[in-house]
Amino acid sequence: LKGPNYVDWVRNVRTVLNSEDIDYVLKAPMPALPAEDASTEDHEIYKKWVTDEKKVRSYLMASMSNALQVQHDGMRNSRATLQHLRKLYGENSRNARFQLMSEL
Repeated sequence: LKGPNYVDWVRNVRTVLNSEDIDYVLKAPMPALPAEDASTEDHEIYKKWVTDEKKVRSYLMASMSNALQVQHDGMRNSRATLQHLRKLYGENSRNARFQLMSEL
């Protein structure tokens, strides 16, 4: 991701995440940390979500320019990162329109 290629980038990222069966991380909010006395199943669900979140975040960060990596390094999760990128570079963003006008 370099900015103007956001639409192509997000389509490719979603394809990769879908093939890994971890695209749900971008759609659903993070589950709450289970209580100590919660069932083993609840703990396993949470653990899987955390593991998959790390994978998704790694894919997102690895596919961004260095400048965007630095800008998004401190974000709380991959879902927040993608939402911020959508605001910056999504099809209807001011930045996307500016980039397009610059190219024209």
